[in-house]
Amino acid sequence: MSGKTRYSRHELREAAFKILFAREFDKETEPAEFYNLFVEDTEQIDNEFVKNTFIGVIEKNAEIDTEIESYSAKWKISRMSTASRSVLRLAVYEMLYTDVPPKVAINEAVELVKIYDEDSAPSFVNGILNKIARERGLIGDTAPATEE
Repeated sequence: MSGKTRYSRHELREAAFKILFAREFDKETEPAEFYNLFVEDTEQIDNEFVKNTFIGVIEKNAEIDTEIESYSAKWKISRMSTASRSVLRLAVYEMLYTDVPPKVAINEAVELVKIYDEDSAPSFVNGILNKIARERGLIGDTAPATEE
């Protein structure tokens, strides 16, 4: 699926999420090799944004997980569903290490988790991400992240 096709940011984010999700089941393969194998095996979108996001999340994984756990009210990363964990990592990476507006990262995370996780996951993910964004001064106290 590489080539000159233009993808929306949502499609690229979804591709990064899928690779992060799959990575949960193979943490031994070196990240760049894992990315290449996954794209080849699944015909997933091959794009610099997707690759850089995936590699960035992997490189910052320890810091990201610490951030998530500190705001997840007694939920250890290991107890979260693979989908929620992957979406949270992606969104926290975008909020803290890129120029993606925090509200966009939160909205995109909630939309992805609506598709790939249980019915209770969107409010769980939204709550954690909003806490992180508010505590870090990235969004105002009263700004809802989603329109539901």
